[in-house]
Amino acid sequence: MRRIVDTTARLRLGDSILSVTRAAPTPRRAPRLLLLAGALVIIGACFVAYIPAIRGGFVWDDDVYVTANPLLTAPDGLYRIWFSTDAAPTPQYVPLVYSTVCTTFWIEHRLWGFNPMGYHIVNVTIHITNALLLWLVLRRLAIPGAWFASAVFALHPVQVESVAWISERKNVLMLFFSLLTVLCWVKFALDDKSSRKAFLFYVGSLLFCAFALFSKATACTLPAVLILILWFKRIPVSAKRWLQLAPYVVMGIGVGILVIWREKRLGTGFVNLGLNPADKLLIAGRALWFYLGKLFWPVNLAFSYPRWHIDSAAVWQYAWPAASVPALVCAWFWRERIGRATAATMVFFAAMLFPMLGFFSQYAFVYSFVADHYLYVAAIGPIVLVAAGGARVFRRSGTNGKTIMLSSAAVLLLTLGVLTWRQCRIYTNNETLWLDTLEKNPDSWLAHSQIGIAFLRQGKVDEARLHMERVLGLASYMEKIHPRAFADLHRNLAVIFEAQGRLDDAAGHYQKALEIFENVALAHYQLAEVLAKQGKVEQALPHFHRALEIARAKKADNLAEEIRQRLQSFEGRK
Repeated sequence: MRRIVDTTARLRLGDSILSVTRAAPTPRRAPRLLLLAGALVIIGACFVAYIPAIRGGFVWDDDVYVTANPLLTAPDGLYRIWFSTDAAPTPQYVPLVYSTVCTTFWIEHRLWGFNPMGYHIVNVTIHITNALLLWLVLRRLAIPGAWFASAVFALHPVQVESVAWISERKNVLMLFFSLLTVLCWVKFALDDKSSRKAFLFYVGSLLFCAFALFSKATACTLPAVLILILWFKRIPVSAKRWLQLAPYVVMGIGVGILVIWREKRLGTGFVNLGLNPADKLLIAGRALWFYLGKLFWPVNLAFSYPRWHIDSAAVWQYAWPAASVPALVCAWFWRERIGRATAATMVFFAAMLFPMLGFFSQYAFVYSFVADHYLYVAAIGPIVLVAAGGARVFRRSGTNGKTIMLSSAAVLLLTLGVLTWRQCRIYTNNETLWLDTLEKNPDSWLAHSQIGIAFLRQGKVDEARLHMERVLGLASYMEKIHPRAFADLHRNLAVIFEAQGRLDDAAGHYQKALEIFENVALAHYQLAEVLAKQGKVEQALPHFHRALEIARAKKADNLAEEIRQRLQSFEGRK
């Protein structure tokens, strides 16, 4: 089977329930047995809900991080994960960034090889641990409804993408270390008065913050969370506090610089999506409401959502930011009237989503401007606010009211668990993932491309061609914003035509790919082979030479050697 390019592998309420935590009393100490029971319920319910994911396999780019990651099998792999600037499983990888994630994969590979069940179990375990840590953080902050908020977080189906997709270990591990950072910070800033113990908690918080950044660079928003906690608890942010926060900020900036350096070094960089400031504002405003909608009505969750057509000239599209900005501004200026809980929640939600709202170009935005896994951390804000409000109403309710609320809460958790169980089934394998995506987003060229590649590998050439031809029409905008990726789509279709024996059509698409993006060794090599099959050796030789030149320049030694041998055979024949 000819080699193909998977371009996608390589977006005044006063005394109301919302003011609940403004002057919340310190909760009474719950019996240890009750706490243990609460923890066991979360653990058991979450494991049951995620059984289909645990039984699932690898999907999409899991090969890049796990099954085809040379750092997991190399003798010096662990060293290179942390310190090498040359070997990388993905263009996003840099030394330190994602290092904790790759380290866990490295350890797991030595325990169970490439058995996907082991990796899934670890993801689910970390997610459950995050729910329990969230419970502990909320109790430390004296926020009512802590257990219920943690249970909803654990069982909400919007979290499935982060947990069932092995590559999103980045997300769950980043939150794990972030919660530990917050726990130590709360102990340092709010609880412990002993200078020695306080110092140890501070150092621990910094250490966990570093590990969070080493899991995913979006942990750079952690300083904002720590400041928000101080503001929420009405602790003045003095000059001394700013000095204490400075190391967190410096670490975040440092990791950001590493990421930018690596991207420039690889020549990848951020994709130029051709968005002006007005376009980005429209995306951000719409995304905020989209995510809130998926939190409160989690239906039709998809791996890849339709890519919005953003038009800054369309007046109606400004309704989204027009509804978002005033809400945030009013929450801030009326914070004392409506309660700091509401303002803190809204700021937290927006701050955690900020890196993914469209103000910074991300490669994933070529497919869609939104994704469920962007919501993994931000979801905590609205969930906690609603849970705290419910706890306030529960305390003021009579016996019948409490019975109704407890029953409703149980039904809600059961419903979320069932929805999560159903959503996990989508991640059984690549086929189930992409077929579900097409069902919910028929115009997803990402899904059509993946299914076409799968059909080609199965020898179903005609089916593969139908999907790949559809891809070129749906992804036409890619020619302007990402020529290399669009050229690869032409090459994939050329491979299919070549497999069908339609050499003229294959050569045409290879040539089209090179017209769009010329500096690809494999494209020249594949075109040369097709021309040679047609007996056009004189036309093929320049492409063989160009392919060899590019392969050597990019230090693709194996490909260069293969091309050299083929070129030698043709020149010898000549």
